[in-house]
Amino acid sequence: MLVSSRKRLLIVGHGMAATRLVRDLEEKSPGQFAITIVGDEKLGGYNRVLLSSLLAGESDEAALAMQDRSWYRQHDIQLIAGDAVCSIELDTQSATTESGRKLNWDYLVLATGSRAARLPIPGTDLDGVMTLRTLQEAKQLIARSRDAGNPESDKNAVVVGGGLLGLEAACALQARGMQVTVVHNESWPMNRQLDGEAGELLRRTLQQRGIGFNPEANCVRFEADATGETVSALLLADGRRLPCTTAVMALGIIPEVSLARQLDLVVERAIVVDKWLQTSDERVFALGECCQIESEMFGLVAPIYQQADILSAVLLYKATTGTERISPDVDNHASVLPHYQRQPLPTRLKVSGVDVFSAGMLASPDNSAPLRSMAMRDGRTGHYRRLWWRGSQLVGAVMFGDIGDSSHYLRMIEDGCKADSNPATLLAPSSRAAS
Repeated sequence: MLVSSRKRLLIVGHGMAATRLVRDLEEKSPGQFAITIVGDEKLGGYNRVLLSSLLAGESDEAALAMQDRSWYRQHDIQLIAGDAVCSIELDTQSATTESGRKLNWDYLVLATGSRAARLPIPGTDLDGVMTLRTLQEAKQLIARSRDAGNPESDKNAVVVGGGLLGLEAACALQARGMQVTVVHNESWPMNRQLDGEAGELLRRTLQQRGIGFNPEANCVRFEADATGETVSALLLADGRRLPCTTAVMALGIIPEVSLARQLDLVVERAIVVDKWLQTSDERVFALGECCQIESEMFGLVAPIYQQADILSAVLLYKATTGTERISPDVDNHASVLPHYQRQPLPTRLKVSGVDVFSAGMLASPDNSAPLRSMAMRDGRTGHYRRLWWRGSQLVGAVMFGDIGDSSHYLRMIEDGCKADSNPATLLAPSSRAAS
């Protein structure tokens, strides 16, 4: 009987990061590993970025799939869906799923992602109080919005959180006929990505669409209806009571690190990995929303895909060379292998008819020289843009309305380009054509 010489690779988690990783491995070296990928959702890996578009009715469920099951069969990849890994042992290099299935591995990748943050207040367990993190939750929200189409039903919805996901969820529910109010604990929406002026323009635009916005608001509790089971209102600290039969908490994410803690890996806010995605155990790697590199956490697609590309190269290198641990002290590791590098990440609001862009640095880090900025405003169209410089180098940009130059600004920020002697010329629309 022949014994396969292929290294056994177990990937725990089947989100966007894991799907990208297995695709990269098969493109770079088909069949190099005996791959098993395990996910807790019955559906295979899908594009979570499109959940807001699905909720808004702008895409369908089929558009979310990243790879169909036949692809895994064609590449001899064992796909286990809907049967999450519940325990892992380092000594025996094995894992056990909830159904009792035993899986052995030579290399282990934790791609466990994250879970949605929830308010620490009473009432979050009431029917109708939800998050938007999974396909199942998106479908439940769609069903609730359809119920709101009944003339006799209450159409009020509250979204807690005025960040990117919260605004996309609010606009999606409003597009489905619900009366939506956004509750935010800061002064303007998307306050982490926008300056105050762009944030105010965005708030006005949302209100013109019929979406309410409550700034600097603190939530006290969700209240139940007469049955005691379904949400009927959100009570705020200032005494206001916002009626609702649907509430969405869009408060960010919490890395899922329970398995990493079980293995005694180094964990801070997330699983600590180096720039080659290695954990404190040379046989175990982590990528995506469950990991951190130095102090950087991850929630956007671009850096996670960069991680997957790096990890595929690292795994192939280890499998073919027998290297135990990749080290910055070894010259050939540094020269042969890519490593993670922080990039200025762009943010775009995915809401039809509302164009917002942000990238780079909008404020100086502590103990550093202050940035200077210049803005351009068009009172007729409502377009706005502001650029930030350190010395003569462009380091940040915010745009509202006309975002046609966004890719140009992003390239300048990424490449560390210096502006012309008169930086104000860069503010002009279509300045990319003149530079």
